[in-house]
Amino acid sequence: MDFNNTPNRRLILGDEEIWISRSMTVLAVLIFRVGEQRYVPLGIRGKALAYEVGKWGLPGGYVDYGETVGEALIREVWEEIGLNLPELQGLHRWVGNLEQPYSVASAPRGQQNITLRFGLTFFDRPGTPLPPLTPQVGPEEVEQAGWFPLQEALAMELAFNHQAVIKDYLDHDSEDNNKGDRFLT
Repeated sequence: MDFNNTPNRRLILGDEEIWISRSMTVLAVLIFRVGEQRYVPLGIRGKALAYEVGKWGLPGGYVDYGETVGEALIREVWEEIGLNLPELQGLHRWVGNLEQPYSVASAPRGQQNITLRFGLTFFDRPGTPLPPLTPQVGPEEVEQAGWFPLQEALAMELAFNHQAVIKDYLDHDSEDNNKGDRFLT
């Protein structure tokens, strides 16, 4: 996939690493519902990342210069777990919004990041295979990606408390998360 972003820049000043970036991140809560079963794609954070190394987490990252938040979300999902969201939207029934987050988190936790949380739920008939997950970045950023049954993901200790973010999306959009049922009959 091609993107129009300008990557953030990193400066090394002595022992200090400084990033010139927008302090805004996007986070994708993706739920794939196959019949009655729900699955969440997660990636293991690589060794080159500053925080939560080795933990499973939702795909997401910084909004680069020259891109909208929707473009950043599409790029981050593609880079970290290898899912092409525009293509998936054409192949599956889905609910959600790529331009409007369902939640904005702006409480600083050691970093002054504003996180825009986006939720998408995809619906398929029983027996439909889940799309393959293939990170497009090196293992230093994402070691591997995998599908997890929703309840298993909620019971895990995910990076940045992402299990609570998933639960928040499910609670926030519980009606939307069931709308796709009408397409499965």
